[in-house]
Amino acid sequence: MAKSTKGEQSKNKLIKCAAKLFLINGYNATGINEILELAELPKGSFYFHFSSKKSLAIEVSNYYSEKLNEWILNVSQDKKWDEFINQLVGKMIKQAEDKKHFGCPLAVVGIEIAFSEPDISQYYYKSMKDLIGMFSNIFEFSGVPSNKLDTISHKAFAIYEGYLLYYRVSKDVDILKRMRKDLIEISEEYK
Repeated sequence: MAKSTKGEQSKNKLIKCAAKLFLINGYNATGINEILELAELPKGSFYFHFSSKKSLAIEVSNYYSEKLNEWILNVSQDKKWDEFINQLVGKMIKQAEDKKHFGCPLAVVGIEIAFSEPDISQYYYKSMKDLIGMFSNIFEFSGVPSNKLDTISHKAFAIYEGYLLYYRVSKDVDILKRMRKDLIEISEEYK
């Protein structure tokens, strides 16, 4: 694997720091100076890599999607839906108990910018559709009939995101436990 240049490292650091701040504080409440401060980089480095905060937000969407996809693929490998959900949500519960879980980054940022920044929100929407597709693949592996995959995947996604937003507002870990229960039960409806 080729070693990344100093410029690539700076760009990646800006994306990673912005991703963290957008998830915790929101897109609109995060300023470029805060991102630079967390990244410990000078202002010029931001504008060398990004023409605007919007262009950074698009890169952050790609970063969120890549990280979420890696995590889902890793957790779901050779697992049926129930086992996948137990492991996935179990990790979320652990993070929440440690005060390190802030909800789904795609939904958190996507909802905030849905109407104010529609040119950016389309990237978050695409990532959400990809997640639904991943759910569909896991349900298929779990033996759900193909004619029911679209319905169950969308329903599971709605339950998943709804509970994660509910958790974000309440910070009540029991919400995540309810999510796990409901996501496991949904697969029984379609067998």
